[in-house]
Amino acid sequence: MNVNLDSGTPFYMQIRNDMRKKIESGEWQEGALIPSEKLLAETYRVSRVTIRAAISELVNERFLVRRAGFGTMVYQNKASLSNFTLVRSFTNEMKEMGVEVHTLDGSLELVSAEKKIAEIFGIAEGEKVYNLRRLRGATVPILYSDTYLLPIVEMTDDVLKGSLYEYLGNRHVYFDHFEEYVSAVKAPKEITQRLKIYYDAPQLKRVRYSYDEQERLIEYTETFYNALLYEYRTSISYRKK
Repeated sequence: MNVNLDSGTPFYMQIRNDMRKKIESGEWQEGALIPSEKLLAETYRVSRVTIRAAISELVNERFLVRRAGFGTMVYQNKASLSNFTLVRSFTNEMKEMGVEVHTLDGSLELVSAEKKIAEIFGIAEGEKVYNLRRLRGATVPILYSDTYLLPIVEMTDDVLKGSLYEYLGNRHVYFDHFEEYVSAVKAPKEITQRLKIYYDAPQLKRVRYSYDEQERLIEYTETFYNALLYEYRTSISYRKK
């Protein structure tokens, strides 16, 4: 859609109307991230200021919701809450709790997929995947995450510092849906050493699978949390029909 230059309707309202049609028709599915402001500005051939105004209208009308450090997504309807996932940016989660976190230690490598990872992604053993490992916290470690990603974009060490999803979003990598599994476990010795906790202490483990619109698995992450320092929080938003 191109904006109608001869219409008396402001550009941002024309775009708002078109975006709303995409939501109501199901082209933009509930719970899914919408394209970035940059991409939308290029698509509609307007400024990002105009795009922000259109998005703000839809946020106020509860068609869209902004997640800091993650992106803008379509609201879930009440009937769809069973599909709600706990995915959130750890960086922003901690900010909500008043804790400033950073990467205490981390690494990014392009590695050959071992059998377990190859089976998870449905690829051949030996194919290349990114392996991102991060120990994150404030003055003491709070979590250790071990992430594998398909090499669909080139990744740099900049990803070590902040939100993985913000990093990917800035490179136009978006997820359609997630699967998560949370359990209390006895963490491996290597993990307890990294988190500086007693070996017998139960830990919170979260496993996440992140898929694109083609149902392709893009990310697989195992995260261990120091249960004494981390409180798992989530919120649910929905738009009533």
